[in-house]
Amino acid sequence: MSTDGYTYVGLRERKGSNSFVQPNVTPGGRVYTSQQEIGQKGRLTLWLFLSTLAVTVGSSFQFGYNTGVLTGISNSTQEFYILSYYDQKGEDLSEDSLRWLWSTTVSIYAIGGAFGALIAGYLSDVLGRKGALILNNVFSVSASLMFGLSQVANSYVMVIIGRIVIGFSVGISITIVPLYLAEISPINLRGAIGTCHQLAITVGILIAQVLGLYPLNDMDGWPLCLALTGVFGLGGCLILLICPESPRWLLINRGDEEKAREAMQKLRGCDNVEIEINEMKEEHRKSQEMDEDGKISMLDVLRLKESWWKMPLIISVCLHAGQQFSGINAIMFYATEIYTQAGMEDDAIALATVGTGLVNVLMTIVAVYIVDRTGRRVLMLYPYAAMIFITAMITLSLSLEGDAWQWVTLSFIYLYIIGFAIGPGPMPFVVVPELWAQGPRPAAMSIAVQCNWWSTFIIGLAFPFMQEGIEAFTFLVFTFFLALTTAFTYFFVPETKNRTFEEITAKFKSEAERVQTGEELYKI
Repeated sequence: MSTDGYTYVGLRERKGSNSFVQPNVTPGGRVYTSQQEIGQKGRLTLWLFLSTLAVTVGSSFQFGYNTGVLTGISNSTQEFYILSYYDQKGEDLSEDSLRWLWSTTVSIYAIGGAFGALIAGYLSDVLGRKGALILNNVFSVSASLMFGLSQVANSYVMVIIGRIVIGFSVGISITIVPLYLAEISPINLRGAIGTCHQLAITVGILIAQVLGLYPLNDMDGWPLCLALTGVFGLGGCLILLICPESPRWLLINRGDEEKAREAMQKLRGCDNVEIEINEMKEEHRKSQEMDEDGKISMLDVLRLKESWWKMPLIISVCLHAGQQFSGINAIMFYATEIYTQAGMEDDAIALATVGTGLVNVLMTIVAVYIVDRTGRRVLMLYPYAAMIFITAMITLSLSLEGDAWQWVTLSFIYLYIIGFAIGPGPMPFVVVPELWAQGPRPAAMSIAVQCNWWSTFIIGLAFPFMQEGIEAFTFLVFTFFLALTTAFTYFFVPETKNRTFEEITAKFKSEAERVQTGEELYKI
């Protein structure tokens, strides 16, 4: 019997350390000898399912929907631009001007997203993860109204402004949703539930492509296709109203242990949640010791207020930037144009575009199933390496003439989507929240998503001009960035599967202390 009144059994030495892992003991005397064993007790309860469904349908889905929605309705919307411009200016819209306006419409969505991500961390700290996502629907509905009324007002400018506003809305949501999902999930399901965020994005892209290419692909249907985003947002919001807030936010940010316990009991479907409550208390205590307990701004993280933040910050930024410079949104934004360049007929282009979205969804479902079995690092490293070869082959197939080569191009694009969807797509949103303690996590996520959005903007704006300038060799640019991201992942990205937030951050802290000690000895 120890002096604190608990009976400790099965102490195990931590690998690579002289310290020991202390078992967790419930008030009833039951002993868990590791966090992995605790994690194995997690299960998908009704409230965990509903909470995941609410935020993915109401937020993640909207991100995907608005990423893919312009693919199918591009021709009819651009025709509206030409007519609206003539009515307002009294002159025809030149081909170059139309290209600029359309590229702006596609890419300005990312600028709105970047500004949304900028304030998302603050909103999630002040209002809570759930509260901020509910409030965010104001922007979603506002954008939906702009889209729906743009044809009535005969204003193409309303479409562009609506794209900024909906970008702002999803910029907030895709920053907060991964935080919320990571904080409500048991360890053994954290990867799968976090990947549901990307799954909802891919479903949103697919549904937007289907609606835009078929039932709503005309001069009367495109405003409705754009405006439907607000309907999905409100549906998710209604479910989220009855779901619990993040227990971590309630306990660590608000200091309300009782409400945190109630939320955790609801999510876990049982009364005994003391193991996880104590783990959160320990994280809170260590955050206080390191002065990480207050509201931490993006500037604090960028200035490396704590030295151990350096490596998580570099990893967070590189994973999100690497995801976008892989070229995925060049394909998602401009799929029809790529298939046209390959020489396909209109009917084949429509089917190929929908096929792109369908492959994306199916492979992300696979990722949900295997992420907590294979680990995060493997699902990034091998797909990225394969995509280097695939983008090189896309370049080759686009540069050769003949009917057969269009199908070769299509096959390699589908292989590219398979590689992206199974790992590089979902994993940055799973891994980045896992690298940080509760205090800096929202600010760090905002910075990472900022990089994601600005990278998306650059790709969305530049791709049409790259396609016109270097034609088939455009994908070699993505080959280069894929090689860089693969090398970075191999050398610097750790495995986070089945590890608590405390265990993950402890590794970065010990490495930072070792480096700092080495620098001090060098100075002596």
